[in-house]
Amino acid sequence: STRHDSSSNDGDFYIWPLGVRSRLDWYKNALLLSGLTAQDPETQVRLRSELGEPHVVKLDPGDLVLLCVQRPHAAVGFAEGTRVSLQCFVQH
Repeated sequence: STRHDSSSNDGDFYIWPLGVRSRLDWYKNALLLSGLTAQDPETQVRLRSELGEPHVVKLDPGDLVLLCVQRPHAAVGFAEGTRVSLQCFVQH
């Protein structure tokens, strides 16, 4: 397997440290969180500005990422190759 080039952002995964643990958390962040469903560029810029710096996860080919999709996240594109993505819901 090809190791991730740590000097490149290609294929990185970003996750923002925003946790909604109660209704009060939701209401305090309602305006910001309402932008999570918008795909327009202006809202995305505002979200990234207001959410601050994400945690950056460096991924190698074949890595598996499991996350709570209610937490803001983004996959960074790359110049070569193919990303295979499978989404499913796990309930416990």
